[in-house]
Amino acid sequence: MAINTGRVHLGSKVVMRELRRGRAKMAIMSSNSPEEIRERVETYGKLSGIPVLVHSKDSVDLGILCGKPFAVSAIVINDPGDSKILDLVKAEDA
Repeated sequence: MAINTGRVHLGSKVVMRELRRGRAKMAIMSSNSPEEIRERVETYGKLSGIPVLVHSKDSVDLGILCGKPFAVSAIVINDPGDSKILDLVKAEDA
């Protein structure tokens, strides 16, 4: 839903750029993303106060969930649109 109605960017380079700029609402990483990239994304998320979730599936499954025919290692959500994806963060904090 966030992909169709909101603003979502795919790819680890874009995710790191958006986290550094502080424009993101949430970042999602695949379970098999490279350790170096995962550490950098989590560090940028902590510094900017943006939650970073690690999806339980691999990058191919994350790409399929996004409706893409390729692997996606990271997603950044700038505007959730009509989706309730940001409620996942609130549920984890509670």
